[in-house]
Amino acid sequence: MTDGTRHSTSYLKQEGYDTMMRSMFSGVSGLRTHQSRMDVIANNIANVNTTGFKASRMTFADTFSQTVQGASAPQALLGRGGTNPQQIGLGVNVSSIQRMMSQGGAMRTDDPFHMMIDGDGFFIVGDNATGLMFTRAGNFMRDRDYNIVMPNGLPLHGWPANRNANGFLEIGADGQTTIQPAPPQGIRITEQMRTVPALATGNITFDGNIDPTANVVNTQMNFHDSLGNVFTVDVRFTPSMVHNGAAIVPEYARIVGAWDIEFISPARRQDGTTHAFSPAIPAQRAFFGTDGTLHHIEDIATGTLTTTAGAIVLPNTGPTYHLANWGAFAGTPTTTFNFDLTAQSMGVTFGQPPPNITIDFSALTQMAGQSTPVGHDMDGMRMGTLIGLSVGPDGIITGTYSNGQSFALWQIALARFPNPAGLESVGNNLFAATSNSGAFVGNGFQPAAIASTILGGTLEMSNVDLAAEFTEMITTQRGFQANSRVITTSDEILQELVNLRR
Repeated sequence: MTDGTRHSTSYLKQEGYDTMMRSMFSGVSGLRTHQSRMDVIANNIANVNTTGFKASRMTFADTFSQTVQGASAPQALLGRGGTNPQQIGLGVNVSSIQRMMSQGGAMRTDDPFHMMIDGDGFFIVGDNATGLMFTRAGNFMRDRDYNIVMPNGLPLHGWPANRNANGFLEIGADGQTTIQPAPPQGIRITEQMRTVPALATGNITFDGNIDPTANVVNTQMNFHDSLGNVFTVDVRFTPSMVHNGAAIVPEYARIVGAWDIEFISPARRQDGTTHAFSPAIPAQRAFFGTDGTLHHIEDIATGTLTTTAGAIVLPNTGPTYHLANWGAFAGTPTTTFNFDLTAQSMGVTFGQPPPNITIDFSALTQMAGQSTPVGHDMDGMRMGTLIGLSVGPDGIITGTYSNGQSFALWQIALARFPNPAGLESVGNNLFAATSNSGAFVGNGFQPAAIASTILGGTLEMSNVDLAAEFTEMITTQRGFQANSRVITTSDEILQELVNLRR
């Protein structure tokens, strides 16, 4: 073998060796990245039935390329065109593993503690050990202490309804509870929330209609004392009459649009016992306008209009009198009565009533047709125990009680992040905030504030597209096989290079 041949052989071996090593390096990097891609695909498929799971997607990027020859610009003077750079790639790397935060499908379960967020946001969970964590998995349940928790025991967070000094629900004049946003806390239906005490009536509203041609209209109203006893009072509406002031028959004439309201004593309790009002409830007079709506209410005993001759001057239109302008009578469509039930009757002890009960007549009308006035007890009730819980679209957990009442107990708080894909998965369907997701700040959001709703009795399923994952798996498999062939072929060429001197 001549020196020239020996030199050429050594050169071929060196160049071939470098080339094959680059090929094998690229092949190995391809195997590694495709194996990582299979890990992602396998994890997605494994969690296809995981509640609230968010699939991941891997993307690739080429590594640094070796430049064999740089690019050149066109040279007009020489009449020569430009050339592109000559580069040899050195393999592939993982560019990103991105979590897909699209919403999964809904699955109906009818479990009252299963919830799904329809829209943006995350449930807030956590305890003193973990701190606040976040999840889309709404498969909550109730433990023995009435905590609303995940299967791993982490409590769901929200804001409680306002409570009084004794811990019982604070029920306002409208008969409802109120919830104010505050730092979220673990949701627990306390012992005080599981019972609502009896409440004495403070407000009664009358509605319905009174036929202007009726001679008398009878109805009833109910109210509660502080022990929850229910009392029924007969209420009578009769046309208001005025003395003619002259020898005209009949002596008293009807005032169009005016009705006397009398509360007939005694009040009756459900067990049949009666109790007289002390003092007696004063009669009231209601004035309706020509449009049939109530204008105002007056106390007959102290009001401007009386039944004695000469008290007022009205235009005489025959058998009835019309008041053209109710503005002459100042008043409001409500009246306040003092129900004194502190006395005892027939050995029955009565509960302590409120200082007074306000009766609102503003919803009454005077229209032709059937007379249907009725009084509604707005805030009085007997004692009740919790018999059921439900979650509304607004995220409010409502308790239903044995006395027929329902009250808002908790408001579920939601977290929202500027970049939800930047959250870190920590297992058990939980996410933790990162520097790129944005921090959880403030008190959280009501669902409506972030254009979301809560679907009760429903779970959000995984957003894994199984067909797409199988397609990804096939292409990954083909890529892995091709890279394996690159390594095998490079190894065979290296063997040939070793044998060149033989």
